[in-house]
Amino acid sequence: MSIAKKNETSGLMVWLAFATVYIVWGSTYFFIQMAVHGLPPFMLGAIRFFAAAIIMLLWCIAGRQNIFRWSQIRPAIVSGLLLLFIGNGAVIWVEQFLPSALVAILVSSAPLWFVLLDRPMWSENLRSKSTIAGLLVGFGGVILLFYENIIRAFSESGNAREIGGMALLVIGAMSWAGGSLYSKYYSKGSSAGN
Repeated sequence: MSIAKKNETSGLMVWLAFATVYIVWGSTYFFIQMAVHGLPPFMLGAIRFFAAAIIMLLWCIAGRQNIFRWSQIRPAIVSGLLLLFIGNGAVIWVEQFLPSALVAILVSSAPLWFVLLDRPMWSENLRSKSTIAGLLVGFGGVILLFYENIIRAFSESGNAREIGGMALLVIGAMSWAGGSLYSKYYSKGSSAGN
């Protein structure tokens, strides 16, 4: 295969990957909100992640991976609690009474928490003008897109539940970043940690 053909294929795969992320991740909040009107929130999360766990377990068994080692299970438990139970649990719970667009805005604060909570990388990340600019421009852009939802939530009377939901989502985003960083630094010797 020629180098030009190889680069063309990899470029196509990059675009396909971006399209997949935009479609799947972009529609996640909308579909969660639709689902919580028919199922209790934590039941929805349990079904979703139990199905994912079974699929991943079967994949690992088919790949003949050694999956039952405590050195891998312990970090997975901590990461799973932070990522799925707190991080995603907050999203699923709050989608009962906040618009999915507003949920997406607050979850988009996760990159800020990644930079702030990744202490071993502070010297590199906090000195990088492009990292700081990217975070500010990206988060600022999301706020500009949905500022009306934010203003409405704070201006209408009787919205303590909405403000509490927003605070819970920020905690969820922090937990998601913390769980991801924990996995990054403490998951050793598994395909998830590599």
